[in-house]
Amino acid sequence: MKVFLTGATSLLGRTVAEQLLRRGDLVTTYQRQPSGLATPEVLGDIRDAEKLLLAARSHDAVIHLAALVAPRPAWSDADSVNRLGTMYARQAAELCGRFVYISSPSVAFNGVAIMGSPTELPTYDGSDRYTRSKVAAELVALTNPKVPTVVIRPHLVWGPNDTQLVARIVTRARQGRLVLPDHGRALIDSTYVDDAAAAIVAGLDATDSNSSAVGHAWTITGNDPRPIAELVHGILLAAGIKSSPKSISAPLAKRLGWFSEHLWLGGEPPLTKFAAEQLSLAHWFDQRAVHEALHWRPVVSVEKGLQLLADSFQ
Repeated sequence: MKVFLTGATSLLGRTVAEQLLRRGDLVTTYQRQPSGLATPEVLGDIRDAEKLLLAARSHDAVIHLAALVAPRPAWSDADSVNRLGTMYARQAAELCGRFVYISSPSVAFNGVAIMGSPTELPTYDGSDRYTRSKVAAELVALTNPKVPTVVIRPHLVWGPNDTQLVARIVTRARQGRLVLPDHGRALIDSTYVDDAAAAIVAGLDATDSNSSAVGHAWTITGNDPRPIAELVHGILLAAGIKSSPKSISAPLAKRLGWFSEHLWLGGEPPLTKFAAEQLSLAHWFDQRAVHEALHWRPVVSVEKGLQLLADSFQ
């Protein structure tokens, strides 16, 4: 299969491309910076519709991972990259025949715990700009699709060379700024990067008219919920850090997140209200329907993933 993949410079995008290449697919990547992958690539902005559509021609499918991931983006940037970019990626997919869009489980988070639920509808209506833009993008992908479309929402992806979750945890721990609400007791699902990538590849394979996966969004996880503190502690040990995060109450974390989000000067704030809510509440998902629809199951346990992470730090 000839696959056109956006966003190959991210950890997840690169891993998806590598898995496709290993099984013999032909992959062309599209992103702003060189990916370093041994595959054809086109350098461009996801908002450049003309360049994107031209580059995608002659492929069989589009996998769209490119996104603006930031804790406090300008709405114009989040909307143009995530919503309009997805609209252009969908148009490219209509030239090819199949579409896999990578969304976020946060689109269904509304400040309450999620315990054992299947994939929820994208009902988030809060103030987090990234999440609002991903809700809009998911609706673009799934509203009256003209080609078989599958949406995958990978939950809390981590692994070696992760510049998001792992890097933030390690950096803040080394600076003595790592804090968890309520001692990190909230039970959460996470997903090792290889499993998340395999689920996306499974989503691609499911894009045929007879698959029950088509036309739906699927939250995928490692199906092994743990307290946040346990996962964070494992990441710190893998990085050779023996200190433990500080604890504050969940209500205080939310207040600090709100003030930080609105008053922090400069770059990324240390916490946002949305992040504080997610860290304070359980969110784990019933994966039975996902496994059946995608013919996919995770194979990397938390323990195995942490060992691989420790090896990467060595």
